[in-house]
Amino acid sequence: MNQKELMEIVEYVLENIESVRHVVDQAYQIREYLIDLTLKNKIKERDFYRISSILSPQSRSPMWQNYFIRKYDCTKISARDDRGDFEKNDKCYEYKASGYNRDNAIHIVQIRLWQPCDYIIQYISDEGAETFLLTHENMQEETDKLKASSAHGTQTVSQVNIHNELRMTIKLHSNDWDRWMKEYYRENPF
Repeated sequence: MNQKELMEIVEYVLENIESVRHVVDQAYQIREYLIDLTLKNKIKERDFYRISSILSPQSRSPMWQNYFIRKYDCTKISARDDRGDFEKNDKCYEYKASGYNRDNAIHIVQIRLWQPCDYIIQYISDEGAETFLLTHENMQEETDKLKASSAHGTQTVSQVNIHNELRMTIKLHSNDWDRWMKEYYRENPF
């Protein structure tokens, strides 16, 4: 990017910053209503994801999880139980969602392989959600295939911690993405 283009972008951002802040503030004001509006078909699911995209990851990720739980009539599990996020049909599941990142990838973090559960992974975009269902065994295999690494701490700390949370990434439209679409993608995960 040349200096002129850079300065034009800076100027554009500064000219529009109050409007952007206002839109973000409005999204935060309505966030607690978005799930109900979507489930009652007052807004489209894709619009739910588009609006929530401007929230911080710490705000939108729990919202996406709660929407999924309500949409599929699942039962939430207490974090103290250490067996995933929700239950459906007598099975426990850990929910992970990723989206709206600049590198067009699914970032799956805090994978807790010691928990006795299967996994629902979602990639969220303006078009909606791509849902992947992995058994516990599938996730164990994928952490090897995708060379998962420690999500927290130094290598030394991770080596002595038996409950090491992992992280891994899948680039969209890569060979791994294509493989996941073929093996794990589900229109309806249940």
